[in-house]
Amino acid sequence: MAVTNRAAIGTTTNKLDLWFVGKLVLIFFRIMLGAWMIVSGSSHLLSVFGYPPIFPQPLGNMHPSNVMLVALIEVGLFDIVKTIELVVGLCLVFNVFVPLALAVALPVSYMVFHNSIALNFRYDRIFSTYMAVWCLYMNVILLLAHLRYYLPMLKMRAPMGKLEDFKMLPSIFSDPEQEAGKGTR
Repeated sequence: MAVTNRAAIGTTTNKLDLWFVGKLVLIFFRIMLGAWMIVSGSSHLLSVFGYPPIFPQPLGNMHPSNVMLVALIEVGLFDIVKTIELVVGLCLVFNVFVPLALAVALPVSYMVFHNSIALNFRYDRIFSTYMAVWCLYMNVILLLAHLRYYLPMLKMRAPMGKLEDFKMLPSIFSDPEQEAGKGTR
């Protein structure tokens, strides 16, 4: 929040910095989405290892939802989905590899949304606070907030990489905000 005090003039202006509030909302979305994915993923994986789940996995109220979820469980893909949820959730909560985690989470978020809304015929929940809906909404909003990391991938005709590109791998662990601060000192 930016506060301006003009004692010489005798006026005080309190101005809410929208960029700051927007950043707080995005941080809240990142942590909320990550925490939800951690709980959802670990709940299922606990039962795989013989422990009781945090909450039981619903298998859908309608036949199409039930068929999809049971098929995912029977072929073993549900374990992979829940592992992805757990790993993505940890990345989001601990703020590491966030652009990659968001891209990996998008298909999972969409399937949660599709299962909840389309396969269970709950179209009234599209504009609700239901977490299965907001999982997709938060993911898309966070993807848009990290758009600058995806733009290089969206080149119409991208040249092939070279072996020398492997020298850039250590740069994935550098913090661009700290490097930007070093250049201004």
